[in-house]
Amino acid sequence: MTKRCIKSLVFISIIVLFIYLQYGREIKVETTTISLSDGFMEQKITIVANKLFIINKENFAKKLLEKCRENSFNSILFSYDINGYPNSIQIYVYTNPVSKKLNINYFTIAYKANMDRHYNIKDNPDKFKIKIS
Repeated sequence: MTKRCIKSLVFISIIVLFIYLQYGREIKVETTTISLSDGFMEQKITIVANKLFIINKENFAKKLLEKCRENSFNSILFSYDINGYPNSIQIYVYTNPVSKKLNINYFTIAYKANMDRHYNIKDNPDKFKIKIS
């Protein structure tokens, strides 16, 4: 009976640990840079997702871009009031801190307008397209 109880306890502990590692931690912005040139602003962001895996990259990308538009990351506030909203965003996504240290990029999100350089991510989101690579 004790072996069965110990096995059950270990199994439940592993399940709880897995759930915590996948869903219990916040997305963390590691670095962000802005490039300004002739009225065009590009923002590059490095994200640690703090997940074991990301099943739906497109939904995750949309969630990140919405957080950028709303400036609602817990770990950083962007200075959109000084230079305005960016005309392009490049996001490098790492699944966890270990993959970041090993420089294993899970995927990259490019969010750009097709032709016009004067659209920004806040006022004209319908003019932008998401490219995941």
